Amino acid sequence: MSTREKGFTLIELLIVIAIIGILASTILINVGGARIKARDAKRKMQLISIRSALEVYYASHGRYPQAGGCAIVNCYVYSSGGANWIPALAAEVGSLPVDPINNLDGPWVDGHYTFAYGNVATDGQRYDLTAQLESPSDPDRCAVKNYKFNPHGTDVGWCDGSPYTYSDQIFEVSR
Repeated sequence: MSTREKGFTLIELLIVIAIIGILASTILINVGGARIKARDAKRKMQLISIRSALEVYYASHGRYPQAGGCAIVNCYVYSSGGANWIPALAAEVGSLPVDPINNLDGPWVDGHYTFAYGNVATDGQRYDLTAQLESPSDPDRCAVKNYKFNPHGTDVGWCDGSPYTYSDQIFEVSR
């Protein structure tokens, strides 16, 4: 009479390992998407918070602060420069939030995750406050909203190709 040892065959073990691997990769992909959405939500909230601080500044001074040392239109400062990236505003409210990735200047270029403030009108009555979102399906991105910026007194689309073509992922809370 033959006795059979208890245990799993090599093929059974390989099948179980493959199934666990597939499940783990699916979970990691879903977690990555959730992280992207969380960073985008944080970006939006932080820009809205900065916009509120800009409105308080405006109420006190009758104009929005210039972008750093720039006194011209179409000049920007970036959060990649640190927590005092809008110096006049930081002097009044303390350190400012920065983008969750905060890697490179110019959020209108794909892969550059930073906040940008600038393009302040010469009369101090208008500005751009911009970031780049990561999620290509976010309903607030430029490809859906077609945000405008106002260099030299003309409305120009950020992402509509006239006369510039910037990232479709731009998010803006400008005035």
